[in-house]
Amino acid sequence: MKKKNLILLTSFFLMGSQVISPQSKTGDLPVIDISKKYLEKKIRLQDIADIEYIPLETADDILLSDRAVLSCVSDKYILLHEPVRGDIFVFNRTGKIYSHFNHRGQGGREYAWISTGTVFDEKNEEIFVCSQSIQVYSLSGEYKRTLNNMIRNDMKVFNFDDEALLVYDDVVIEPGLEGKTKKNPYSLISKKDGSIISVLDIHLPERYSARIAKIEDNNKWWPIRIFFRGYSMYYGRDFMIADMSSDTLYLLTQNRELTPILTRKPSVHASEPRIVWVPFLTTDKFILIGLIPLRFNERGGRIPVLMYEFETGETGKASILDADFGMCSWSPGNSPAIAKNMTAEMIQSPSIIEAHKKNQLKGDIEKFVMTLDEDDNPVVRIIKFK
Repeated sequence: MKKKNLILLTSFFLMGSQVISPQSKTGDLPVIDISKKYLEKKIRLQDIADIEYIPLETADDILLSDRAVLSCVSDKYILLHEPVRGDIFVFNRTGKIYSHFNHRGQGGREYAWISTGTVFDEKNEEIFVCSQSIQVYSLSGEYKRTLNNMIRNDMKVFNFDDEALLVYDDVVIEPGLEGKTKKNPYSLISKKDGSIISVLDIHLPERYSARIAKIEDNNKWWPIRIFFRGYSMYYGRDFMIADMSSDTLYLLTQNRELTPILTRKPSVHASEPRIVWVPFLTTDKFILIGLIPLRFNERGGRIPVLMYEFETGETGKASILDADFGMCSWSPGNSPAIAKNMTAEMIQSPSIIEAHKKNQLKGDIEKFVMTLDEDDNPVVRIIKFK
């Protein structure tokens, strides 16, 4: 990645249960002014990316619901899971089923449901299922071990490197337990036993979240959440971290260097309601950043998306149009783990069939669309940015 006007200090590698500290001063960084009224730039998705469609095999025992989550697309495999039902599906890269298992239950080698998602380690051929704890299975579903840590619904777990998972602790909103909210919420934990390896030096004295607690008169409570599509820290095996409570965007690399990339103004702490930023998609050429006001008593609407170009340092408002589906507006979903300059999403079969009838789809779609049925499993669409 080319980074303009960045001053990089001598890098260093912190091992053990240490703190991974930033490698540059934030005062020298490019600045995005999120209050500025940018002209909207319309971009045709097919002009900046190549598209590949992969139909997933359908059989009586291989049926995905509309709640299925696409977790990872690797060089060899595609991993999906059903959060409530507990099913885990591994397809090969052509969409043929490789394995299917379900260990939902109350036993020590089982999971109640898949609350926080699944993580795929292709090199070690292991699947990490994140429920109340992290259970580790082989690709065929054989139990291997349980990591010694507790997982909550307000945590996110990512595959980091051969020995570590990246864990993010969200704000604790349960009444009476708010004091458990961590000020340094990002850490690396061991894939072998769940112990803490390192803590990222992203210190957030005041933290915000897309969730709050709604309390009734009888002291019962439930979470209220602002839902949005597109949150993704993935940048290949590296990560772009634009925390809701921070004014600085960081790059966390595989050699465990944490580097500030750019900053924002005005500060998230200065706005009311808070206008938080979230990374939607990162490529070598640009990053898409969504701006979300934390208004919990209003209906949602279209989220403004800014595009920052690394080569030129320019910022603009981006509107990406998808020619495969009638030039409708496109934004990345909750992107799975995938290689750099790529993202992937699932498209339901009826939508594929309808777009084909309108002669909108291009490429090798003819290889399978004529035999595609409306009741078939979704199609995985891989978008490769140029």
